[in-house]
Amino acid sequence: MVFNSLHPTIRQLLKKEGMKKPTAPQIKAIPPILDGKNVLLIAPTGMGKTEAALLPIFHRFLDNKKIRKGKEKISILYITPLRALNRDMLRRTFDWGKYLGIKIAVRHGDTSAWERRKQSLNPPDMLITTPETLQIMFIGSRLRKNLKGIRWLIIDEIHELAGEERGAQLSIALERLSELARFQRIGLSATIGTPEEVALYMGGAEIVEVESEKKMEVEVEFGGEMAESIEKIKKEISNHRSTLLFVNTRDRAEMLASRFNLENSDLLGIHHGSLSKDARIEAEDDFKEGKIKGLICTSSLELGIDIGNTDCILQYNSPRQVTRLVQRIGRAGHSIGETSRGKIMATNPEDLGEALVIARRALNGELEEISIRENPLSVLANQIISMALEYGNIEGGKMYEIIKRAYPFRNLSRKKFKKILEQLWKQGSIWYGNVIGSKRESRKYFIENISMIPDEKSMVVIDALSKKKIGQLDESFAITHCHEGASFIMKGKAWRVIEWEGESITVAPGKIGEIPDWTGEEIPVPYEVAMEVGRLRRMVTKGKKVERKEIEEYPGSLRFFEEQVEKQIEEGYEVPTDKTITIEGGKGEIIINAPFGSKTNEALGRIIAALLSQKIGESVGIGTDPYRMRLKSQAKPAEIKKILFDINPETLEGLTKIILKNSSFIKWQLIRTARKFGLIEKDAEQISMDRLIKIFKKMAIFDEAIEKTIWDRMDLINAAKVIKEIRAGEIDVHIQGISPIGLAGEESRKELFLHKNGAVLHSLKKRLEETRIWLICMNCDHFWRTTIVLAPEYPKCPRCGGMMIACIKGKVKEFLKLLKNERDNKKEKMKYLSKNASLVASYGKKALLTLAGYGIGPDTAARILARQEEGDDLLRSILEAEITYARTKKFWD
Repeated sequence: MVFNSLHPTIRQLLKKEGMKKPTAPQIKAIPPILDGKNVLLIAPTGMGKTEAALLPIFHRFLDNKKIRKGKEKISILYITPLRALNRDMLRRTFDWGKYLGIKIAVRHGDTSAWERRKQSLNPPDMLITTPETLQIMFIGSRLRKNLKGIRWLIIDEIHELAGEERGAQLSIALERLSELARFQRIGLSATIGTPEEVALYMGGAEIVEVESEKKMEVEVEFGGEMAESIEKIKKEISNHRSTLLFVNTRDRAEMLASRFNLENSDLLGIHHGSLSKDARIEAEDDFKEGKIKGLICTSSLELGIDIGNTDCILQYNSPRQVTRLVQRIGRAGHSIGETSRGKIMATNPEDLGEALVIARRALNGELEEISIRENPLSVLANQIISMALEYGNIEGGKMYEIIKRAYPFRNLSRKKFKKILEQLWKQGSIWYGNVIGSKRESRKYFIENISMIPDEKSMVVIDALSKKKIGQLDESFAITHCHEGASFIMKGKAWRVIEWEGESITVAPGKIGEIPDWTGEEIPVPYEVAMEVGRLRRMVTKGKKVERKEIEEYPGSLRFFEEQVEKQIEEGYEVPTDKTITIEGGKGEIIINAPFGSKTNEALGRIIAALLSQKIGESVGIGTDPYRMRLKSQAKPAEIKKILFDINPETLEGLTKIILKNSSFIKWQLIRTARKFGLIEKDAEQISMDRLIKIFKKMAIFDEAIEKTIWDRMDLINAAKVIKEIRAGEIDVHIQGISPIGLAGEESRKELFLHKNGAVLHSLKKRLEETRIWLICMNCDHFWRTTIVLAPEYPKCPRCGGMMIACIKGKVKEFLKLLKNERDNKKEKMKYLSKNASLVASYGKKALLTLAGYGIGPDTAARILARQEEGDDLLRSILEAEITYARTKKFWD
């Protein structure tokens, strides 16, 4: 009973709370933490990890309280990657603190100035904060003084930080903190694929890993097209108490929410990172209180936010990574002993294969590894300026020694360190001579670059009626789409832009809308996952059907996956697998089917495109996904095959850097890197990219932009491995025509496009069909009222049988009155009606549908109808015409 070793007051508290028995993480972690060891605790969600860290630390605090009397400083620092902590856990921590006499406070970007001042003058015993706020605390003299009392440090959700630039920045912050205080380090995580690496990141820690006492059940189902999937989702939600429906990106969240709202469903709310804090909290509270039965959410609900007693997790599309699935499924059955249940709804055969592979790997604990990038120079520049500001003046050797203690910078050479110092000195960010010192520019830089999260300007969206903030839009989407009168979808509802002033966009409820495209969000599929999908194809190919023993490893039916492979074989095509690449050509496009994952295919695709471009003397378009590379070129597949065999795997990294240096691919990364170095101000106006490249080409910043692009987007290690295996004959390369599997990627993209716009088009079609119109017979002047949905395919006059029928909206009597009485206008009106009636006679109901659009007259309708479009294509043209009218109507009299 580890609880017996805790302070008597803590034991009383545990008795009061009804915590009679410790959980497995508490049994394993409390003793080493009590012994003062650094500990990395890995245990599934809902098993009491936070308590396992806090209880022994509270014990040690209470034991040392008498010794520390009169030394009013922060003793416990709790760092979380999120501002929005699990509110139940936060409330419990505050209640415990009150009972034990431990003052606890929260400090982050939303903390009021009054509260921050109070914390500075009268510091709490325990401070809960974010990595970015810790950076600020080093700069204020009073806050820095308060950090000297820290004895215990907890980093929550450490897997979210360790592999990122935020984590590299935090690792230096911990070494800066160790210059002020001696403290014990505790890291907490639910899922880590490489615990040893993260333990080293923490400065050396004992790994305490606890296997789940909870069972995890994962089922994969083929949902099919969106309408079919939505019906299945509805059924799942109605069969459970409370459901989280995870999607991979914010645009998919809005897409699904809008479809549910179109069907007047009050089953679901929506939760993602671009919604306002108030909107997110409202969604969480509605879900907890049972006002809604489900929440559509992204990774914003993967971590420790409290969402009540969830009993079902749905995942729309493959989660793309094993760790994502484990985190998400862990949100269900939160209590110890409960089973976490989840279902993945796959939408196409490839998605199904990937989902089955990820589910199998999750059930077997085969998690992705966390890789920690060495020497990220943007972070180094950031911390050099921050430390210069913290110390005022500091010796270069001392600064180098502090930075080098941080795990990501353990191999930082003095030469590279000096090169960055000289760069920062030349640009005026620091003093550099006998000592490193701060300048006026240092503080300005620090204020603009506290966080290592890439800068993305956002526009605040405000509801004109309630004056409430709804959420925010990426600047790129706002500039492209948010002109006055335009519409978009947010929180699953359509909004019309009324006004855009500065960084706020005022909107009112609308009828149609476009789903915001938050770019760069798609989660990369790892090499290992894609290769297993390739292996599954190979197994199906060998025996036509996968052996029963193999099927049982996967939690769901492989039928639709098998059918795709069988179709490929029946049509006479080779099947691309983990051992066979197919190069398929036709109509100016080459498809290389290669199941090597997102980053490996990105690397190989860029190299092949560059080498082909050099060979044929013209640019080659490139697009990749985890299972194929697509090249826009008239080249022959045989030329691609030759390039694959000619690439030297040993020179792959150097070749990639040369290609990137001469490409436009790194332009956006170059701007981000320049901002983090302090070379471009955050609010700088439009910048000439050619000028930037010319200025930066010989600087460290250019190399950093390339290194970061490679790290984020490419897997050169596995790309080199693939090339070696091709050259050794271990991977076969087969040339053929464009096959069903080759086309599957294009079909998936079309399906996504239709899904993203389908909600909009469905709403538009519904509005147009329900529009009330007047039909006027040009032969006998008879007129009658109807709706487009009730109108016949080709209207004719019920009185005289005439087929020249004009369609108008609005008040028909006023229109006819004008026609009879206004002599000067009569000719124009007759011309209007004649054009109108000719369109209805030629195109029937399609003409009625088109003429019902906002601001669409006979001339515009004639241009649209002449394209002979059907279905969604026709609706898109009508939508485009409506948006054009909304944008230009203020110039019309």
